[in-house]
Amino acid sequence: MRLQEKVIFITGGAKGIGGAAAKICAGYGAKIAAVDLNEERLKQTVDEIKESGGDAIWAVVDVTKRDQVKGAIQKTLDQYGRIDCLFNAAGVDRICGFLDMTDEEYDFNMDINVKGTFICCAEAAKAMIPNKKGRIINTSSIAAVREEAFNGTYCMSKAAVSMMTRVLALELAPYHITTAAIQPGNIETDILRESFTNRGKAEGKDVKEFYKEMEATIPMGYIGQPEEIGELVAFLCDDRSAYINGNSILMAGGKIMA
Repeated sequence: MRLQEKVIFITGGAKGIGGAAAKICAGYGAKIAAVDLNEERLKQTVDEIKESGGDAIWAVVDVTKRDQVKGAIQKTLDQYGRIDCLFNAAGVDRICGFLDMTDEEYDFNMDINVKGTFICCAEAAKAMIPNKKGRIINTSSIAAVREEAFNGTYCMSKAAVSMMTRVLALELAPYHITTAAIQPGNIETDILRESFTNRGKAEGKDVKEFYKEMEATIPMGYIGQPEEIGELVAFLCDDRSAYINGNSILMAGGKIMA
């Protein structure tokens, strides 16, 4: 991938998909600005990038707080002079059935997954507009197009992210800023493990049993790895993918067909 000297701002960059994408893109020559609430893991990710010869900075950021997002973007501009790409990997999944869900649980999913993505898109785009070029990559989910019981607000929030990506493609095209969303299937992350544990309990199953059932729904027969998504992020940051605009790209091992 041709990412030499590109500056990529990554939310949820401490671990999981965001952390994997940060390391992979840095390996292709990109400069990384990683933000997250998990300071310890965030520092660890950035240290690993630097130890491998990469260039990265970090900031502790709550993506639902616009002033914190703006501060991290300004830090990136001060350090690197521009932002070429944004990858929104920050996300949560609070499992609960519709009838039992509290307003607080609903807000938790929607605030981080939708509002946080919205704020980061808007503020990063403002930094990209003067350069008349940029790329925004959002994290949607297979749950945006395939419903999951006891996971309603997550499905709703990720469907919103896919639509947000399409709207941004229209509004930002005049500035040559393009957008894409990735719709991962089952990827081995902390969020997935917690989700499977809680969804299994909701259905009266232990986590190992639930894992086996979920793997059986994937034609390729295995849970994906964060690095597989990270490689797609790197491709989408490459200028050669610039004509992909407004699309949501499903990466789920064929699960949508099962």
